[in-house]
Amino acid sequence: MNPPLPLPLARSAWIRQEMASRVLTAVAACSVVVLALAPTVPAAPLRVCADPDNLPFTSSNPNERGLYLELAELIAARMGTAMEPVYFPDVGLRALRPTLLAGRCDVFFGLPFTGEEPPGRSIRLTRPFLEVGYALVAPKAFMFRKLEDLNGRTVGVQHASTPQTLLSSRDAIRMVTFRTADAAVDALARREIEVAFVWGPIGGYRAARLGLLGEYKIVSTAGFGLRAPAAIGLRGADQALRERLDREMLELRGAVLKLGEKYHFPLDEPVDLEAPSTKPIPFDGDPTAAAEGRTLFNVHCSHCHSPNAASPDPQRDLRRLRLRYGERRNEVFYTTVTQGRPTKGMPPAGGVLDPDAIWKIKAFLESVQTKADY
Repeated sequence: MNPPLPLPLARSAWIRQEMASRVLTAVAACSVVVLALAPTVPAAPLRVCADPDNLPFTSSNPNERGLYLELAELIAARMGTAMEPVYFPDVGLRALRPTLLAGRCDVFFGLPFTGEEPPGRSIRLTRPFLEVGYALVAPKAFMFRKLEDLNGRTVGVQHASTPQTLLSSRDAIRMVTFRTADAAVDALARREIEVAFVWGPIGGYRAARLGLLGEYKIVSTAGFGLRAPAAIGLRGADQALRERLDREMLELRGAVLKLGEKYHFPLDEPVDLEAPSTKPIPFDGDPTAAAEGRTLFNVHCSHCHSPNAASPDPQRDLRRLRLRYGERRNEVFYTTVTQGRPTKGMPPAGGVLDPDAIWKIKAFLESVQTKADY
């Protein structure tokens, strides 16, 4: 045991300890003050690809930014950052490369969600946040349950749209084609047509701007090619952002509906125009019909899809209908054959093949479907 220090030395040691403690306390306090006063690095803004003149979706007008940009503002606020629109004069699919994929923006609202990931790994989609599609702007007294209800009426459609394809083979409907959906609704306001069959959000927004919603109503439609869920696209590498967006969108479902009402998006229950798919499928499992269908296929379809449907191109390989569309393959097949795919160069065959011939071809295709390898 060490002997105790003499009193003067003990007092001196205590003073040194006390001073050291006070210095450390002062240094710590100064550090806290410095940290508190140091500027915080702001979170990077959420950059949104946007068309400056595409209401009701996006706009550079600060007083009316459009549903997508207002929704992006809500998302950014929940993420503790700001929304920054990156304007590009066209936000169709062809704009993805010079905007999103070029790194000029982080998200691209309104991409169609098909249930399948886009080809490659360059773009990924969030879960869908809203369904959008074509709709009728029609008189409030007009009852619409099927396409035949348009017989005898003058109907405006946009050029190269799905409604134009649907109505092109129906001689009982007087179809008038316009360059834009806005132009069709404008013609409705001038009483030049009786019904406008256009992209629903544009039809609803334009009708509201023209003061037509007191006299007219918006009727949503459904069926292959008429309606699709909308999602947010982002670069494939931004997996963390994708997961964050999915979480935030779950909390903003009510806000999405309110924005839809604000911008007059059709939110009603759509009228399903896929009547053929609700009927029993003729010739299902009939080998004689399948053999006749093979002959019909090779006469009418093999020039694009190869003899006996054995196309080496996966996009044209009709032996993959079951893998690609599952339980929807009958409605997809019938609608595609009867209405065509004009944007892909396929004309409608409804005027060439009668329903029996179409379903015999389907019976043949069903007999050659590829089975899943799992």
